[in-house]
Amino acid sequence: MKQFDINLESLINSSPIVIFLCKSTESWPVELITENIWQFGYAVEDFISGNIRYLDIVHPEDVERVKSEVAEFSEKGCTELTQEYRILTASGETRWSEVKILVRRDEDGKVSHYQGTLCDATQRKKAEESMQKALKKKNELKNVINSSPVFVFLCRPEEGWPVEFVSENITKLGYTPEDFTSRRMLYTDLIHPGDRERIRTEVEKFSRNGYTECT
Repeated sequence: MKQFDINLESLINSSPIVIFLCKSTESWPVELITENIWQFGYAVEDFISGNIRYLDIVHPEDVERVKSEVAEFSEKGCTELTQEYRILTASGETRWSEVKILVRRDEDGKVSHYQGTLCDATQRKKAEESMQKALKKKNELKNVINSSPVFVFLCRPEEGWPVEFVSENITKLGYTPEDFTSRRMLYTDLIHPGDRERIRTEVEKFSRNGYTECT
């Protein structure tokens, strides 16, 4: 069986997860940090020399929250905490990060260090924000439709035009959306019996001629 030598340090430094160890004193001086901190524009020496402390790279608006959450967490005697907050790259760019903290204590039980992993979560946060914006627009459109006198339907081109979707304001006509989506009613049930054949014929004609709209 072929043997493989695994260079753990190389494996860590080529991964997107930064590992660090900080003292629990003011601004969290860094005692150890992996070389892949370069992905944020920093060098290991920036931290080990003391020129930059860990909290120096946390976005100013998030520093107090990060500190208070970790302090509260530590006081409760917990050992692990996951946080999301913004950090600043060496060039001043703001990025979101997911950070997992492990609280380390000395022989007297006092907090001495914070051991952590930091991962860039910017793309995920952007995706979540885009989804929230899309959901907000959807809800706004839904509210506009439901407060208007216009009813929106989506029907299948089958006998009776079974309904797959109908706006909630159909209640203004005394029906519920479930009356249609459950197939208890078909769209054509709304049309006066004397008009059904004419409507069906006109829509079929428009469809055959390639039209996408029919009034």
